[in-house]
Amino acid sequence: MGRYPDQEIPSFRMNFKIQFLLGITLLVSACGLNTDDPELPRTLDNIKYNEYTINDLPYEEKPYIEDYVRSKTMENFDQDSVPMYAHGNTLYYHPVYTSLFGIRFVDGYVRTGDANYLDLAERIAYKLVEISSESNEQFLFPYNFDYAYSGKEFLGAPWYSGMAQGRFLTLFSRLYNETGDETYLEWAEKTFDSLKLLKTEDPAENWVAYIDEENFYWIEEYTVESKPVHVLNGFIFAIFGIYDYYLVTNDPKAKKLLNASITTIEHYIEEYQNPSAVSFYDLRYKPKNPFYHGVHVNQLNLLSKITGELYFKEMADLFESDY
Repeated sequence: MGRYPDQEIPSFRMNFKIQFLLGITLLVSACGLNTDDPELPRTLDNIKYNEYTINDLPYEEKPYIEDYVRSKTMENFDQDSVPMYAHGNTLYYHPVYTSLFGIRFVDGYVRTGDANYLDLAERIAYKLVEISSESNEQFLFPYNFDYAYSGKEFLGAPWYSGMAQGRFLTLFSRLYNETGDETYLEWAEKTFDSLKLLKTEDPAENWVAYIDEENFYWIEEYTVESKPVHVLNGFIFAIFGIYDYYLVTNDPKAKKLLNASITTIEHYIEEYQNPSAVSFYDLRYKPKNPFYHGVHVNQLNLLSKITGELYFKEMADLFESDY
């Protein structure tokens, strides 16, 4: 199993240095600034990562591929047959929900040869790009409704999700793989670049990723401003997007971000375990959901196949034995 090197922590031996640092801390606190993470913004330059072997899995073993072909029926959809999601009494384009339909429809095309599946997947891709936010050549796919995560963290529309970005990265990469249309590769590149948008202390800046105080890289499903919650399943689904993108591009920058993401999971996964019970959904509020516990098990098994690392399989088995 790959391990990141321990980083040496400098030792401050002189009392006047300690007093100086304490004085700076008090000054920041007195100014009313956010001291939860005083070193933000961090950069991608020093993120921790192991070098994993990345296996190109057989198609039927890749993420999102089920043992059945999804039907083309949808409960709610717009005039272009793009799926919509009911939130309250209003229909919205829900990035995570809608993108999954697109991925499933690409799969339907691959396995049946039915061009109608491909048409539906492409309609989804074009619609979501049409309503996306584009900043500095980076696509962001908005949630256009307010949401309170865990009933506590308010996310005001429009807000963005690293899980949604990863899902669309899978969709565009697979559309490019099936059609050879360079448009989808361009969209995949812009979506991949969004995963470099890091949380800063400026709440007006859009972000979907975070580097913690130990330089581990996280992709956040819910971009709450107070303190990242680290939702496990959303992070791993985003990892699958980087994996799909890397397979079609062989981009070394994608390989580094993929390695860094998997390294974070390897380092923190035991904190999600709840011995003899359901695993934690996130690391902040630690809700427990039996459905997502099963998702965690499946995701860890997939990470083991992608990397060949038995540790992820061992953790999947441990989670499964817990509940």
